Amino acid sequence: MQNWAQAILWLSAGLYGYLIVHHGLQASLSKERVRNLWLIAFLICCLIFSFVDVRMYQPTPHPPQNAYTYAIGQFLTSSLCAVLFVHLMNDLLKLGIQRLMRALWLITLPLPVFALLGWIVQPNFEARPILLGGYYIQGDSTPLGLGYSIVYLLAFLGSFAVAYRRWRCYGAQDRILLGVLSLMIPLVTVDMLVYYGMVAFLPTWNYNYWVVSLAFSLRLNAQIYQLTHDLAQANLELQNAYRQMVEHERLSTIGQVVRGIIHDLKNFFNNVQSLSDVGIMRARKDPQFDSARYFENIRNATQQAHQYLMDLLAMTHEEGDVELDEVVPAQVAREVERLSGARLLNPPIQIVNNIPLNLRMRADRRYLMQLFLNLTLNAIQAMRGWNGERRIEYDWVEHPEQTILVIRDTGPGMPPEVRDHLFERAITTKQGGSGIGLMLVQRAIEKHQGVIHVQSEVGQGTTFVCVFPAPPLLESAPNETVASVA
Repeated sequence: MQNWAQAILWLSAGLYGYLIVHHGLQASLSKERVRNLWLIAFLICCLIFSFVDVRMYQPTPHPPQNAYTYAIGQFLTSSLCAVLFVHLMNDLLKLGIQRLMRALWLITLPLPVFALLGWIVQPNFEARPILLGGYYIQGDSTPLGLGYSIVYLLAFLGSFAVAYRRWRCYGAQDRILLGVLSLMIPLVTVDMLVYYGMVAFLPTWNYNYWVVSLAFSLRLNAQIYQLTHDLAQANLELQNAYRQMVEHERLSTIGQVVRGIIHDLKNFFNNVQSLSDVGIMRARKDPQFDSARYFENIRNATQQAHQYLMDLLAMTHEEGDVELDEVVPAQVAREVERLSGARLLNPPIQIVNNIPLNLRMRADRRYLMQLFLNLTLNAIQAMRGWNGERRIEYDWVEHPEQTILVIRDTGPGMPPEVRDHLFERAITTKQGGSGIGLMLVQRAIEKHQGVIHVQSEVGQGTTFVCVFPAPPLLESAPNETVASVA
């Protein structure tokens, strides 16, 4: 008899201990924290019930020492298990019986006080013979205790009735859970028959709690697995959406610069056409006309157009390793002036290039072009509806050990909550923008192991200070600048 009781205790301790640790980890690592904590509370009550229940199994009909305390512990823990069971049923199966739950908790809260006052369990005990041998020492309930038992039994059966009425609304997981939990109905029925002496004593309560604990645990594990699967799917969809957003931003940037490209190519070809027309006209009027100078000018114009297209092609190369070379920032800024199309807007945006032409720096021309272009396009976008001064300036700060380039505008500026998080993903000052341009700017800076600082106030424009660790290379005439105002 004692070996059998100890086996029940050790099985309960092992099962509940494992489940408590398991769902404790789930509560700390998953988003289903509240449900796991409620289940842990249920498991702890089940474990306490098993501990005190085993103390009531005896080889003789004599009550054990502290039998009254064990009987109170049985009643309190079984009552809490009943309330927690209905609570978990309501939560997992969405029964919609919140009012019943509030009423159950309301009548359960004073139960420990009633038990200590002796209003729940009577001090006399009855030894009930067990079919497996030995005795079970059972305490008698008071009328109040019997009333509590009936209320909990009705709540237990009522939760099943509500659940089966919603059977068609449940998915496979909920139907499996309800089917497994339904095993409790015959077990509880047998226990009630035993309690009222209609059949010989057969212990079923521990089996009840084992079934319930495993059913709830498996349901939560299945739900967390489903959530993990859904999260992975959502992450995949988010990655696809992000790639589409990058592509959309790239196309938007292409659309912005196409006008500038067309304008410049148009100038190149207009020059070629003008030279050709003049040369043809001169050749018709003067048979001795020397056309070499015209062909040379035409060749120079086409070479300029070719170099211009090669520069554009270099800028669009896929991301790779940084290829450092001696770069003239003033020339890069001048190309960005043409590409940005700022002069074609109505009204146009003035671009002033104050970077000296004799300034050289070690940099990757592609990334430097991306940096200038994206900051310029962002400034243009910010000033589209701006009624104040519309000017973008390229400048530099003289420093012996670092190359410091500055891009500033006279636009509307940014509030602190945008400025302080400007280079985080999806932060943008443009309506409908995605912030990819600023991420490309940051990438270009990081490729050169530099840093970028932003200074901006609402209504006072924005200044970007780009600090490159490479020292500047200056030729003669340090004050010479590219004289271009777009």
